[in-house]
Amino acid sequence: MTAIWIAGGILLFLGALALAPVRLEAAYANGVFTLTGRAGPVPVKLFPREEATGRELEEDAEREEKSLLRRVPLPVLRLLAQSERRPLGWLLRRARIDALRLRYTAAGPDPYAAAMAYARAGLAMEGVARMVSGADLRAEVDFDGARSKAEGRLAVSARLGQAVYAAACFGIAFLRGYYRYKREKE
Repeated sequence: MTAIWIAGGILLFLGALALAPVRLEAAYANGVFTLTGRAGPVPVKLFPREEATGRELEEDAEREEKSLLRRVPLPVLRLLAQSERRPLGWLLRRARIDALRLRYTAAGPDPYAAAMAYARAGLAMEGVARMVSGADLRAEVDFDGARSKAEGRLAVSARLGQAVYAAACFGIAFLRGYYRYKREKE
Protein backbone atom coordinates (compact mmCIF):
# COMPACT_ATOMS: atom_id res chain seq x y z
CA MET A 1 0.00 0.00 0.00
CA THR A 2 2.88 2.34 0.74
CA ALA A 3 4.30 1.79 -2.75
CA ILE A 4 0.98 2.86 -4.29
CA TRP A 5 1.00 6.09 -2.26
CA ILE A 6 4.59 6.80 -3.27
CA ALA A 7 3.87 6.09 -6.95
CA GLY A 8 0.75 8.28 -6.77
CA GLY A 9 2.73 11.10 -5.18
CA ILE A 10 5.38 10.88 -7.87
CA LEU A 11 2.75 10.91 -10.64
CA LEU A 12 0.99 13.86 -9.01
CA PHE A 13 4.28 15.78 -8.79
CA LEU A 14 5.16 15.02 -12.43
CA GLY A 15 1.67 16.04 -13.55
CA ALA A 16 1.91 19.35 -11.70
CA LEU A 17 5.39 19.91 -13.12
CA ALA A 18 4.16 19.23 -16.67
CA LEU A 19 1.51 21.94 -16.23
CA ALA A 20 4.03 24.54 -15.03
CA PRO A 21 4.19 27.51 -17.41
CA VAL A 22 7.37 28.13 -19.39
CA ARG A 23 8.13 31.44 -21.09
CA LEU A 24 10.91 32.16 -23.57
CA GLU A 25 11.80 35.74 -24.45
CA ALA A 26 14.17 36.65 -27.26
CA ALA A 27 15.18 40.21 -28.10
CA TYR A 28 17.53 41.82 -30.60
CA ALA A 29 18.41 45.50 -30.47
CA ASN A 30 21.52 47.51 -31.34
CA GLY A 31 23.40 44.40 -32.39
CA VAL A 32 22.86 42.59 -29.07
CA PHE A 33 20.85 39.35 -28.88
CA THR A 34 19.41 38.28 -25.52
CA LEU A 35 17.55 35.10 -24.65
CA THR A 36 15.79 34.63 -21.33
CA GLY A 37 13.77 31.67 -20.13
CA ARG A 38 11.36 31.45 -17.23
CA ALA A 39 10.13 28.19 -15.72
CA GLY A 40 7.34 29.09 -13.35
CA PRO A 41 8.65 31.91 -11.16
CA VAL A 42 12.34 31.16 -11.85
CA PRO A 43 14.04 33.35 -14.51
CA VAL A 44 17.09 31.94 -16.30
CA LYS A 45 19.36 34.05 -18.51
CA LEU A 46 20.26 31.77 -21.41
CA PHE A 47 22.24 34.12 -23.67
CA PRO A 48 24.57 35.98 -23.45
CA ARG A 49 26.24 34.14 -20.63
CA GLU A 50 27.95 35.97 -17.83
CA GLU A 51 31.64 36.61 -18.35
CA ALA A 52 33.60 33.53 -17.31
CA THR A 53 37.14 33.53 -15.99
CA GLY A 54 40.01 31.08 -15.53
CA ARG A 55 38.97 27.45 -15.27
CA GLU A 56 35.49 28.10 -16.70
CA LEU A 57 37.00 29.48 -19.92
CA GLU A 58 39.18 26.35 -20.29
CA GLU A 59 36.17 24.08 -19.75
CA ASP A 60 34.13 26.04 -22.29
CA ALA A 61 36.94 25.76 -24.86
CA GLU A 62 37.10 21.97 -24.34
CA ARG A 63 33.33 21.70 -24.67
CA GLU A 64 33.33 23.70 -27.90
CA GLU A 65 35.96 21.43 -29.43
CA LYS A 66 33.95 18.34 -28.53
CA SER A 67 30.63 19.85 -29.56
CA LEU A 68 28.59 17.51 -31.71
CA LEU A 69 27.04 20.39 -33.64
CA ARG A 70 30.42 21.51 -34.93
CA ARG A 71 30.94 18.07 -36.48
CA VAL A 72 27.42 17.61 -37.81
CA PRO A 73 27.34 17.64 -41.60
CA LEU A 74 24.81 19.74 -43.46
CA PRO A 75 22.73 16.74 -44.71
CA VAL A 76 21.90 15.80 -41.10
CA LEU A 77 20.65 19.29 -40.35
CA ARG A 78 18.64 19.25 -43.58
CA LEU A 79 17.07 15.92 -42.60
CA LEU A 80 16.25 17.32 -39.18
CA ALA A 81 14.59 20.37 -40.69
CA GLN A 82 12.54 18.28 -43.11
CA SER A 83 11.42 15.56 -40.72
CA GLU A 84 10.68 17.61 -37.66
CA ARG A 85 8.24 20.19 -38.84
CA ARG A 86 5.48 18.28 -37.12
CA PRO A 87 6.65 18.69 -33.48
CA LEU A 88 7.50 22.34 -34.07
CA GLY A 89 4.08 22.95 -35.59
CA TRP A 90 2.48 21.00 -32.74
CA LEU A 91 4.28 23.16 -30.17
CA LEU A 92 3.48 26.41 -31.98
CA ARG A 93 -0.21 25.51 -32.19
CA ARG A 94 -0.28 24.94 -28.44
CA ALA A 95 2.09 27.73 -27.44
CA ARG A 96 0.88 31.26 -26.98
CA ILE A 97 2.82 34.09 -28.59
CA ASP A 98 2.58 36.86 -26.03
CA ALA A 99 4.53 39.51 -27.92
CA LEU A 100 5.97 39.75 -31.41
CA ARG A 101 7.46 43.07 -32.41
CA LEU A 102 9.82 43.61 -35.32
CA ARG A 103 11.18 46.80 -36.88
CA TYR A 104 13.24 46.49 -40.05
CA THR A 105 14.80 49.39 -41.93
CA ALA A 106 16.22 48.52 -45.34
CA ALA A 107 19.11 50.76 -46.37
CA GLY A 108 22.35 50.69 -48.31
CA PRO A 109 24.36 52.48 -50.94
CA ASP A 110 22.34 50.97 -53.78
CA PRO A 111 18.71 52.23 -53.78
CA TYR A 112 17.54 49.29 -55.89
CA ALA A 113 18.98 46.75 -53.42
CA ALA A 114 17.42 48.64 -50.51
CA ALA A 115 14.01 48.66 -52.23
CA MET A 116 14.24 44.92 -52.97
CA ALA A 117 15.20 44.17 -49.36
CA TYR A 118 12.23 46.25 -48.21
CA ALA A 119 9.89 44.34 -50.54
CA ARG A 120 11.16 40.93 -49.37
CA ALA A 121 10.85 41.92 -45.72
CA GLY A 122 7.34 43.23 -46.30
CA LEU A 123 6.23 39.97 -47.93
CA ALA A 124 7.74 37.89 -45.13
CA MET A 125 6.13 40.07 -42.48
CA GLU A 126 2.77 39.82 -44.22
CA GLY A 127 2.95 36.03 -44.03
CA VAL A 128 3.88 36.12 -40.35
CA ALA A 129 1.12 38.63 -39.58
CA ARG A 130 -1.46 36.23 -41.04
CA MET A 131 -0.28 33.47 -38.68
CA VAL A 132 0.19 35.58 -35.53
CA SER A 133 -2.62 37.87 -34.49
CA GLY A 134 -1.57 41.04 -32.72
CA ALA A 135 1.93 41.07 -34.20
CA ASP A 136 3.55 44.49 -34.48
CA LEU A 137 5.63 44.25 -37.67
CA ARG A 138 7.00 47.24 -39.57
CA ALA A 139 9.29 47.48 -42.56
CA GLU A 140 10.71 50.78 -43.73
CA VAL A 141 13.15 51.89 -46.38
CA ASP A 142 15.86 54.52 -45.90
CA PHE A 143 17.55 55.44 -49.17
CA ASP A 144 20.05 57.69 -47.40
CA GLY A 145 21.09 55.16 -44.73
CA ALA A 146 24.37 53.26 -44.84
CA ARG A 147 23.24 49.92 -43.39
CA SER A 148 20.04 48.00 -42.81
CA LYS A 149 18.88 47.77 -39.20
CA ALA A 150 16.62 45.36 -37.39
CA GLU A 151 15.32 45.12 -33.87
CA GLY A 152 12.66 42.92 -32.39
CA ARG A 153 11.21 41.06 -29.45
CA LEU A 154 9.47 37.70 -29.22
CA ALA A 155 7.85 36.18 -26.13
CA VAL A 156 6.38 32.66 -26.27
CA SER A 157 4.58 30.82 -23.47
CA ALA A 158 3.83 27.11 -23.24
CA ARG A 159 3.56 24.37 -20.64
CA LEU A 160 6.70 22.57 -19.50
CA GLY A 161 5.34 19.21 -20.64
CA GLN A 162 4.75 20.54 -24.15
CA ALA A 163 8.25 22.02 -24.36
CA VAL A 164 9.84 18.78 -23.12
CA TYR A 165 7.85 16.78 -25.69
CA ALA A 166 8.99 19.04 -28.56
CA ALA A 167 12.62 18.94 -27.36
CA ALA A 168 12.52 15.14 -27.13
CA CYS A 169 11.09 14.88 -30.66
CA PHE A 170 13.83 17.12 -32.03
CA GLY A 171 16.51 15.17 -30.16
CA ILE A 172 15.25 11.82 -31.42
CA ALA A 173 15.01 13.10 -35.00
CA PHE A 174 18.52 14.55 -34.74
CA LEU A 175 19.97 11.25 -33.56
CA ARG A 176 18.10 9.31 -36.27
CA GLY A 177 19.38 11.65 -38.96
CA TYR A 178 22.92 11.55 -37.59
CA TYR A 179 23.04 7.75 -37.42
CA ARG A 180 21.45 7.45 -40.87
CA TYR A 181 24.12 9.76 -42.24
CA LYS A 182 26.86 7.72 -40.53
CA ARG A 183 25.52 4.46 -42.02
CA GLU A 184 25.32 5.97 -45.52
CA LYS A 185 28.81 7.35 -45.18
CA GLU A 186 30.28 3.93 -44.27
